[in-house]
Amino acid sequence: MYYSPSNTYSAGGWVSSVADMVKWEAALCSEQILKKSILEQMWRSHESNKGNEREKYGFTNGLGWHIPNYSDRKVVGHNGSIKGFATNITRFIDDKVTVILLCNLENIARPDAIAKSIAEQFIPHLAKIPLQPPL
Repeated sequence: MYYSPSNTYSAGGWVSSVADMVKWEAALCSEQILKKSILEQMWRSHESNKGNEREKYGFTNGLGWHIPNYSDRKVVGHNGSIKGFATNITRFIDDKVTVILLCNLENIARPDAIAKSIAEQFIPHLAKIPLQPPL
């Protein structure tokens, strides 16, 4: 079966590199793109109605960041995948560590788990915190 990346719309329409992602991370850290107050809104957990039950959704105001619970540490991230590729960015904001994964494999079930494992090399106390539900 032939696969065309043009059929993936926005999920496959973004082409990036590690160098691009490092520039993006630097811009987020320096407020070159967004003010700190806007970033704080993006990274604040909001409740939403899902069916009849209230639950923490993890997205912040629809701006695309998941907010896993890593004890008292501020952590945000997002996974993505299309046929043949999987990606993750996890920002351990309080610890000033960001892990960016760009994989040419689609069957990586938990890129956020890989990101956490890498971050544990720089933030040892993370090893004591259980892996959160998928991003």
